[in-house]
Amino acid sequence: MTRWLKNYSPQRFLISFGLAAFIGLMASIASEVFVLGIAWINEVLFIAPHARKGNASAKLLPWLTLVVPVIGGLIVGGLLILLRGNRPHGIPDVIFSSQTGNSHIPIRNGILTTLTNFTSIGFGASVGMYGPLASLGAFVGSLLAKITADHRRLGVIAIACGVSSAISTAFNAPIAGVIFAHEVILRHYSIRAFAPVTISAYVSQVMATEVFNRPRLLEVGEVSIQHAYEYGAFLLVGVVGAAVALFYMQGVLLSGKIANKIPLPLWTKPPLAGLALGLVCLAVPELLGAGLETTKATLNIEQVRGGNIDYITGMTTMNAIIDAKEFVLKALLLLAILCLGKAVMTGFCLGMGFGGGVFSPALFIGATFGALFGIALEALVPGSLNLSFYAICGMGAVTSAVIGAPISTILVVFELTENYDLAKAVLISVVFSNIICSRLFGRSLFDVQLLARGFDFSLGKDKVVLQQKTIRNYVTHEFVKTSPDTLCSQALDHLLAADQTEGYIVSEEDTYLGQITLNELLQIQRNPDNPHPTVGELAQHEQITLTDMTSIFEAMKKVEDFVGESVPVVSAKDHLKLVGVIPEGNIFKAYSDAIDEIRQEEYGDS
Repeated sequence: MTRWLKNYSPQRFLISFGLAAFIGLMASIASEVFVLGIAWINEVLFIAPHARKGNASAKLLPWLTLVVPVIGGLIVGGLLILLRGNRPHGIPDVIFSSQTGNSHIPIRNGILTTLTNFTSIGFGASVGMYGPLASLGAFVGSLLAKITADHRRLGVIAIACGVSSAISTAFNAPIAGVIFAHEVILRHYSIRAFAPVTISAYVSQVMATEVFNRPRLLEVGEVSIQHAYEYGAFLLVGVVGAAVALFYMQGVLLSGKIANKIPLPLWTKPPLAGLALGLVCLAVPELLGAGLETTKATLNIEQVRGGNIDYITGMTTMNAIIDAKEFVLKALLLLAILCLGKAVMTGFCLGMGFGGGVFSPALFIGATFGALFGIALEALVPGSLNLSFYAICGMGAVTSAVIGAPISTILVVFELTENYDLAKAVLISVVFSNIICSRLFGRSLFDVQLLARGFDFSLGKDKVVLQQKTIRNYVTHEFVKTSPDTLCSQALDHLLAADQTEGYIVSEEDTYLGQITLNELLQIQRNPDNPHPTVGELAQHEQITLTDMTSIFEAMKKVEDFVGESVPVVSAKDHLKLVGVIPEGNIFKAYSDAIDEIRQEEYGDS
């Protein structure tokens, strides 16, 4: 208590809370503008299912289906040129920023990323919307954190606030937004970040419900588990859902590798992907865009089966099978096509350069898989089932495994449905899906993508932070420097006067030539055979060296078997030039400081 009062700062408290509320407000507005803008352009360009249904210009639909994604691809190609070889900022980049403490998102990159994502989704690319929303929220948080004098300390918290705001706005689920920011972005439950992130999420939720009147994604009503054996079925949904998630994630990774091997300029790949997508969508238009209407229709498949036109419009192809006697077979075929098609086309679009996320497609794939599972089970087992249960369980099983957020997924379902039985069912599916995928693939698709870039978060953030922080600030320039033609007796005097045990031999151009020790010089002095040797003749050339940009992690690995006082440090630009030395104790101090900084972030005040 005394320690807390000592460190407590009312000014810091007010700044962090005020910043959190402001981020919640601005991120919510930005997210709503993003979503409404995409909805408008989807309707104008006949991407949305309800816009395609009953359109008077039906003859133009095939041409629009082909041309619109190609035009979108050309625009995205131009934006990729403006990004100058950089990738659009995505969830993996947000995770990396938060874990390494580098909360600065360049304004140019943030704006171009937002435009790339907006164009991709708006013009029908089969990619996700919720990932770009989270990236947009992170960009808003990073941007607004700069208005504070303490922006370096608050930067990571600001990013988490922006992400929680975006998720809260998108799903009308503030609790899930808070947990998502901690579970996926921060990777720990930061005491210092918890209150600001919560404030941002709830400000956004108030904006979503009271200002924007955003409807719920799920409305299942009062439903319950009807048969005892269904608990086993929900478990099986998790097991099979893991296989679906693995197929989807591997497809995304494989598509990226294949696309990188295509010998074409980067800007030409999105329009080619748009053309291929358009050809596929002539048969299956539900694959256009983020597919949120189709996802909603699938999650409410009981309404679709009952002929509720409000939900049928979200699944244009489903209209043909509603009144048919072969409902089961046609529904199974349609859902299988939608599930497989979305997985393939999302990976293809992302690999070829379209911007967007994997979150919304995971919802789509999981929902269609779950509905497919429920219809097949109902056909095999006597007695009616609530198909929406299975669609939602499938969605939870696939999505949680893809994004590595089992708790957030369960909370999203519970907040949106307010149904305890459904939350229990999703819990079973999510648990087994995540167990299998984490063992066979990794914590999430984001983690595997970061691993491919050389950043391994499997052991926590400590290793990655140590890999990003360099020893530069721990290098000392106070050392004995001597020329190669200096007599050993003179070098001995220099070391004794400086109270040092090691000297470093450099040329007139500061080229590092080797090292001499006090012990060696004393032995030479006692040797009458060579009374006037120079230090150049005794230089040790096999001594390990570090550069001024060597990471703390690498430095610690290199000095594991080191015996000596200090390690010579050369320039990262010119490995021959000596810039200083780093005592072994300074390396361990660098490690200690980095760990203290991490723990302060996790458990610090305010």
